[in-house]
Amino acid sequence: MLAGSPAAWADVADFQFAVIATQYRRDQFNARVRRMKRRGARSLLFIGMVLVTLNFLFCMAWALFNLALESPPL
Repeated sequence: MLAGSPAAWADVADFQFAVIATQYRRDQFNARVRRMKRRGARSLLFIGMVLVTLNFLFCMAWALFNLALESPPL
């Protein structure tokens, strides 16, 4: 085929199949990478929200504890 001689139809079909299969595998890989990026971003967002919530709860506990210590006895 590369030497300039005419190629058999079966060789051309095999080559076309290989090109299509390679493109299909590349598309599958790209889709997997996109899904992993999306899942990673979603996980980071979830972890960030959990950390913000925990920080808020600890700040509230600290504030209530300090207010309870400074209140005059009844």
